Amino acid sequence: MNSSTQSFVLFSLGMILIIANAAQAEESVTVSLGVDLKKPAGAFCAELAIKNVCESVTPHRATCMEVMRSNPKMQAAKSFVQLSKLVLKVAVYKATHGQKFLQELAKTNNCSAIQQCAGPNYDGVIRSFKSSLESIKEDAASANYDAKVAADDVHMCESHLADAKIVNPAITQLNNEIKIMSAIAFTVGNNQNH
Repeated sequence: MNSSTQSFVLFSLGMILIIANAAQAEESVTVSLGVDLKKPAGAFCAELAIKNVCESVTPHRATCMEVMRSNPKMQAAKSFVQLSKLVLKVAVYKATHGQKFLQELAKTNNCSAIQQCAGPNYDGVIRSFKSSLESIKEDAASANYDAKVAADDVHMCESHLADAKIVNPAITQLNNEIKIMSAIAFTVGNNQNH
């Protein structure tokens, strides 16, 4: 092989390495900065938003990712407002079905603690999530507050159960899911405010 052919081969290999390293560097910048360099500035990326929100919902990151990635509409959201609405709709749905479960349980178990959970406590949870959903466009700060305080009524339910010395894994799981939905809704709403 003559020297010009060797130079050409070495030059070509060098260019391939430079291009490969540049692509890898761009990818690492995307990961480390949380910015996709291929998207126009200001473009909303649902996948990145979901990842960032769930990173903030510690120690429930895995559950957050499961909830948000299992919903194709959330993955296709075009803004934090749209993502907030979708999260709150799921929260209302889960709280409403959770309350129905508690009401059925209260029918078969004449316990005032379970009746408190099934009635006033979960009425408050649902009311807070619905209020947040209704005011999300007009008053993002109030909507965010309502999403956060939904968990307060869950804590009241837990207090009633603890006072009555009731341990029910199904109720515990339901309460944990609702607290996580409250945290997710609050975190998404908090991002919307920035």
